[in-house]
Amino acid sequence: MKQETAISAKTQLHDAVMKMRLRMADAKLHHDTLSLDAYVRILQKVQPYSHSFTLLLDDEGKLAFVSDPFFNTIPLDERNHIITTMRNGKNGMEEVLKGKGISLLIYEKVTGSDYVAGVVCSRVDILSAYQPLIVWGLVSFFLGLIILFVACAIAIHHMTKPLHQFVESAVHIAEGNLDTPLPEIRSQDELKQLRTSFEYMQSSLKQHIEDLRKTTASQERLQSELEIAHDIQMGMLTTTFPERDDLELFAQMTPAKEVGGDLYDFIIDKDEVYFIIGDVAGKGVPASLYMAVTRTLFRSLAKNYQNAANIVREMNHAIVSSNDSFVFVTAFVGVLDLRTHHLTYCNAAHNAPALMTNEGECRLLEVEANLPLGVDDQYHYEEQQMDFPEGTALLLYTDGLTEAMYISADGSRKLFGEERVLHDMKKNKNASAIEIIDFLKQHVNVFADGTMQGDDLTLLFLRHGTKQKYNLTAPRRIILKNEITEVSRLSGFFHSVCREHDIDEETFKSLNLAIEECVANVINYAYPKGTRGHVEVTARMEADVLSLMVKDHGIPFDPTEHEDIDIDADLNDRPIGGLGIFLVKTIMDTMHYERTADGYNVLTLTKQIEKLST
Repeated sequence: MKQETAISAKTQLHDAVMKMRLRMADAKLHHDTLSLDAYVRILQKVQPYSHSFTLLLDDEGKLAFVSDPFFNTIPLDERNHIITTMRNGKNGMEEVLKGKGISLLIYEKVTGSDYVAGVVCSRVDILSAYQPLIVWGLVSFFLGLIILFVACAIAIHHMTKPLHQFVESAVHIAEGNLDTPLPEIRSQDELKQLRTSFEYMQSSLKQHIEDLRKTTASQERLQSELEIAHDIQMGMLTTTFPERDDLELFAQMTPAKEVGGDLYDFIIDKDEVYFIIGDVAGKGVPASLYMAVTRTLFRSLAKNYQNAANIVREMNHAIVSSNDSFVFVTAFVGVLDLRTHHLTYCNAAHNAPALMTNEGECRLLEVEANLPLGVDDQYHYEEQQMDFPEGTALLLYTDGLTEAMYISADGSRKLFGEERVLHDMKKNKNASAIEIIDFLKQHVNVFADGTMQGDDLTLLFLRHGTKQKYNLTAPRRIILKNEITEVSRLSGFFHSVCREHDIDEETFKSLNLAIEECVANVINYAYPKGTRGHVEVTARMEADVLSLMVKDHGIPFDPTEHEDIDIDADLNDRPIGGLGIFLVKTIMDTMHYERTADGYNVLTLTKQIEKLST
């Protein structure tokens, strides 16, 4: 930087030294010597900057000339430094006078003599000489930047214009306008590839949407047809049940899909009841067709052959003769004589029915397994029989009941099983057929806990003797999962109980508030977080007293021991909790808690009910 900025001063000094050398050479040619004044006159013309001054050292190294008296005002040590620097070197450049603002000393020895010439220039003068150049340089730089920015902006706009057009096209395509035109790209670069990809995407989307429209329309037609088939199949099943003093019969089928392969049917001929339950192998439409065929065969053969085994054998012959698809049907056929209290039955590889005696004992009916219908035309089906006194009941079911499955979080599987079926029957021995079937379906749903129904579920309950017409003294039960959303189911259940017993709406709302509070407490606090559990609610009306029992298998808690809150106390002083229990105690007449030996919490609430006047 020093050398570049002092080039003018160095050039002038060098020119002066060259003149001195020429004058010396000319003097020698004439056998003369060059005087000091001649050196001085040449050196005085060296004035590169307004504040620069020149120096000359004689052949003894002493200061012979200085062009500016200012030199004498410079501190002695700095003057000596300048002279010493010039004396010790031939040619050079060095920063001096650092105490008064940096200056530059440029010196050169006069060849052929011991004289040394020098010039001292202020750095300010040197830089000021370049100021116009710097200004023009900066102006040029910024003008260049502006021009570059404008050029880049134009280039970027030109390059990104197709991208903006692509974005607009993509927005229109996303809005559903798949015929949006794409920008034309003439270059063979990535933009051309992008346009080709967009064009392919448009075409693919159009095709996909068209295929989806056709598929959706086809599925809607199929769904509509399946719904019609469901209605037809449900219409084929008997839904009008006998109103007799010596017989109680009720049945329901819940298909796993729109249509199913389960069937039930019954025919009453005076005092004889012919009944069947069956399960066609498979599910869906094919099974439903065989279900219709099997039911039709039963209805056409029942009265003609009367004997259960004969009915099964003839059904088997008919199915085998036209069974090109090798579909088989499990079935249980029974004939109950209400006069003689005698039951004959024949099983074709179906689940053994649950038998409930008139003494309340529940067990599986002893049955011969036999082969399913449709397997062997020559198979001999064994008939069985038993006494069926009044009060005896049968629950016929398909494997959708016992094989209902619960799949835990770790993937382990558990079946509903026959033991639960027998337990639920015994528990509801005094309930009506409708109540028993409803309870079993509830229990299955709670047990499965969201696991999809894997098979059709069909139940048929038959009791010989006095029909239980919703015995008002019989308990009504509902089983709930420990999920807060189940409270809405509880409300619907309890509302139906209150309507059955002519309990007015205001009383229902009050009682419902109490029972919901108890059940909500169980759901929220009885089971550890993440633990699967159940709450069973039983309602019973005896005389004018409504009894409500809440049963769970959770953490023991006796709400009757909870100290009543002081409702007159200041809210800030009142401890948290206890308001719900206080509310229940206020609404109900009595509250009793028991922890049973088998680990259940049983909370019993009672309320004296004032019936509506008639």
